[in-house]
Amino acid sequence: MKNLYLLLIFLFIALGEIYAESDDFGIWTSIEVDKKLNKKWNLNGEFELRTRDNTSEVARWGAKVGADYSFIKGLKVGAAYQFLYFHDIKYWDFQPRHRFIGYVQGRQKVGRFTFSLRERFQVTHKDDSDRIKANGKKDTYKINPEWSWRNRIKASYDIPKCKLTPSFSFESFFQLNNPDGNEFDGLRYTLSLTYKLDKKHSFDLSGIYDKEINVKNPENRCVLGIGYAYSF
Repeated sequence: MKNLYLLLIFLFIALGEIYAESDDFGIWTSIEVDKKLNKKWNLNGEFELRTRDNTSEVARWGAKVGADYSFIKGLKVGAAYQFLYFHDIKYWDFQPRHRFIGYVQGRQKVGRFTFSLRERFQVTHKDDSDRIKANGKKDTYKINPEWSWRNRIKASYDIPKCKLTPSFSFESFFQLNNPDGNEFDGLRYTLSLTYKLDKKHSFDLSGIYDKEINVKNPENRCVLGIGYAYSF
């Protein structure tokens, strides 16, 4: 337990440092449901709500449904559809978005550490019909639909005789169809603690640092993530 207390102290110190350097603060909440059909197939769903502008505004809410298939132990592929209701702050417009996702993920356990690598490709269709300028013309998005590649590396540690599991992940976001040239436009760092109540219920508390790069007026955001997952 001593190591756990030290970990919690380190987590709160790290979050304080991240918050001091960020431009905004938000809260991301999620509820996930995972249904194991057999040894190979899983179905999953998720509902999320995100805030921004120091939690004063809703950034988006969304729902996702998907499935994954395990080829061999530790390696799976999956696909999902996600509906997003996105808040375009510039035009004060809530707009529907449709996202299609495909991914492959590998996982390897080494002692009490578990390492995973996920390669995710997604395409997002945006609705810009209400983005009207002062001159009456529609302000369209430069990239629509938007194709991107997300690469995530994650490490977690199984603490003996403890229901809490700490983890750290790093994720990069790379453009795939930018007419001006593809490049990385985002980085994400996440520190998490997962509490497994029993075989079906688990809770997750995360500190997230979302960093925009290679974009006009980049924004760095500190996020508190709160999640619940039900598996059966």
